[in-house]
Amino acid sequence: MLNRLTYLFILFTLVLTSCSKSDEDDQQPTPDVQPAKGATLQVMVAFAPGQLGDQGIADNVMKGVVLMQQQQKHAEVDSINIEFIALYSFGDTRQRLRAWAAEPANPYYNHDYERRLLVLTEPYMAQWLGDINTLLRPTDEVLLLRATEAEVQEAATTYALDQRLHALNIDIGPFIRMYANFMKEDLEMYRRIYEANHEEDEEEDDDDWYDDWDDDDDTYDVPVPDHVRVYVYRQYEPTVVKYSDNMEELLRQELGPEAEIIKLYVDNLLDDGHYNEGANNNYLETVYQTTYQIGQQCYEEGLSYIIFDLGIWNTSAIRYMNISEHSLDALMIDATTDYSPSFSCFMKRDYSRALQEWVNDWCQQPAVTMPQIRTLGDDYITHDIPKLTMISNEH
Repeated sequence: MLNRLTYLFILFTLVLTSCSKSDEDDQQPTPDVQPAKGATLQVMVAFAPGQLGDQGIADNVMKGVVLMQQQQKHAEVDSINIEFIALYSFGDTRQRLRAWAAEPANPYYNHDYERRLLVLTEPYMAQWLGDINTLLRPTDEVLLLRATEAEVQEAATTYALDQRLHALNIDIGPFIRMYANFMKEDLEMYRRIYEANHEEDEEEDDDDWYDDWDDDDDTYDVPVPDHVRVYVYRQYEPTVVKYSDNMEELLRQELGPEAEIIKLYVDNLLDDGHYNEGANNNYLETVYQTTYQIGQQCYEEGLSYIIFDLGIWNTSAIRYMNISEHSLDALMIDATTDYSPSFSCFMKRDYSRALQEWVNDWCQQPAVTMPQIRTLGDDYITHDIPKLTMISNEH
């Protein structure tokens, strides 16, 4: 009897051991499963304070940022993080940049980024590199949009960034020359129309270039000047912000010494005052009122032209132009809004596509091997300047 009980006990123990072993085998982790590595590259786009929402170049750049984010979201690989900074204070922006530079870790994974790229959307933001240059690692790089070669060289030397500092530009020089020729031809066309409308004892000419015009339009009752008069309305005075397009110089070269080039600026101070509560509306109203005065003056003077390059204050000029009763000969630079017939021309630089292509090349190249300056041409510019073929023949 005892032997039989001993045998049953041993058998029961073996069964329990077998079941326990089977359960342990079922709970073992699947071999060869590795955790996701996560992005090893990061692009941080820093906008100037208050810049987003300008219906201009900043919104165009932001379009590129969103497209890059969407591409990464739909891609099956997580190789790059696209982020941006858009604050309303210079102090807050600089503090955020310092925090970014000091913390190279990917916040979603337990490792540092192998390489980082900081994109600054305004050339004057290069002065803030002194806050972060010692925090950047040897593989971190900086890209300035619309900076001149001289500005890049100076900043690279001052902040010991050398070949880690780059610039991306779209050259509008050929476009400005083309627009200058448009103004000259347009002025000549108006002069001929004015002279034809005021010829005494002479029947109206039925030429195709003339008969489409409304004789009742009082636009041609004001004498047409014998030279181009153009207002160039900018965001800041050149003593505050350097402009790399040489617009005024190119206009002078093409229009000749007799042309009137009147320079206007919204402000002569670069500070946080533009973005404090209530201040932004004051600046928008200043641009609106000044644009209205220019429009009135152009109407009274005869034929004048206006070039708006207003950055964050594009919205205010557009606001006036959309409700203006005057048909002004105006050029809007980099504005992204739709246009009404009262606008003569627009010109937009496609920094959205240019930035995406630059970042794509940067991702595929080894660290610190991108060219220091990349300047793009007409393929990145869209405009609607008409060709005035109607005055090509003698009448």
